[in-house]
Amino acid sequence: MKTRKIILALALVAGLMFIFTSCTCKPDLEEEKVAQPTSMTTPVAAAPTATKAAAATGAVIKVGNRIVEIGDRIFPVYFDYDKAELRSDTRKTLDELAQWLKINPSVSLRVEGNCDERGSNEYNLALGETRASSAKKYLVYLGISPDRLETLSYGEEKPSCSESNESCWSQNRRDDFTITAK
Repeated sequence: MKTRKIILALALVAGLMFIFTSCTCKPDLEEEKVAQPTSMTTPVAAAPTATKAAAATGAVIKVGNRIVEIGDRIFPVYFDYDKAELRSDTRKTLDELAQWLKINPSVSLRVEGNCDERGSNEYNLALGETRASSAKKYLVYLGISPDRLETLSYGEEKPSCSESNESCWSQNRRDDFTITAK
């Protein structure tokens, strides 16, 4: 009888440890306050700064100083090697994206997960999907309707850089955000 109670207690403790230590499905949001940015940052290659509000009209939309259309990529966010966790710089960019999406409620996005060339095709497709899902979950947490966001993984199939070095690989470990509807 005493042995049975000990085994049951150990099983309960092991189960609780598993529950509290293994869940990576939710971002650790309690330790960070969600910023309420007043402007949308765009990538250096596109436009250096953005305006307070982006205007959505007809078939085009203004993102900062750029005019974009359906199918255009807004900007990327980056990940560490073999990881899908959101970095602090990625969260800051997603905070700004969420604010911009709230100002432009008719815009829908596709979150496209990408990987560098290392790893098998299957592994990279799964990692790309996990990265895209991480960004989508964070945007939903920030108040964006999941109906406005879809995910897609390209794995290693759409590199932004084709050299085989860390500098290039780091550019390929990313999520792109493509406008799918306005």
